[in-house]
Amino acid sequence: MQHNGLQLVAAWSVCAATVALALALMELQHVPWLLASLGGSCVIVFGMPDSKMAQPRSLIGGHLVGSVVGLVAAHTLGNGWAAMAAATATALVIMMITDTIHSPAGADPLIVMSTGASWSFLVAPLGLGLLVVFVATVVYHRLVLGRPYPARRPDRVGQEGV
Repeated sequence: MQHNGLQLVAAWSVCAATVALALALMELQHVPWLLASLGGSCVIVFGMPDSKMAQPRSLIGGHLVGSVVGLVAAHTLGNGWAAMAAATATALVIMMITDTIHSPAGADPLIVMSTGASWSFLVAPLGLGLLVVFVATVVYHRLVLGRPYPARRPDRVGQEGV
């Protein structure tokens, strides 16, 4: 995919603004690992907008799957290395089955388990962070790239007429 200078500047600007807004709203410096995961999501939605992982099903679904699996594993298996490995692998398989693969979300079970997060993690910081990224993505796709988001036919993302 070729990028013109304006698209590169726009992608940089929107990505930086999104991460800054997320930091300001959620004080994510207190949950730095989640910021890394959401930063990875920004790279996908702004830098790889034709990717299936840039679509809401993967962006939101992947993070929800990863975080819920991490919370369930932490509350049932504890926070040991074997539990973390099993939770990450389980999140991957569930994302594959539900067609919600989003690579940054693969870190979510590790984030949840290593920080000892409670169920409120799903609302804040995760839900709020995803809302910021999603709204910024809609604005970027529609106003900067001039195309619909989410894709009308996610099964054909990257193909003409989507």
